[in-house]
Amino acid sequence: MPTPTIVNATVKRRPDSVALTWEVEGDLEDPSLGGWMLATFLTGGENGPIHQYGFRHQSGTVTDVFRFDHVGKRNEYLQVTPDRVGSTWRAVFHAGDEVARTGTFEAALAFEEPADGNESQVTGTF
Repeated sequence: MPTPTIVNATVKRRPDSVALTWEVEGDLEDPSLGGWMLATFLTGGENGPIHQYGFRHQSGTVTDVFRFDHVGKRNEYLQVTPDRVGSTWRAVFHAGDEVARTGTFEAALAFEEPADGNESQVTGTF
């Protein structure tokens, strides 16, 4: 069975939040995959700010939902519940004024094992 890959992603910046989607081709529910993570980096301009939002999934359960501020080097674990409709995962995260309102994004699907060559990515603007 081929390893699942991310094939599309969106970022919708709202006044106080950011809504993310990740569309995956392949079966993320396959227990042989082990843990995986869907995440999106938001970059506002050439010098930032840079924030990462995402979640980790292990054994059929979302284990961590997080936001990482790359400028302040702060990681926060959040009370957000991602949901899935078909092949698309969605989550809405709080985002204050410190998070860019426009810029570029890089969304990724990564697996815990094997450690090398296991990530697929898509990029876009918001």
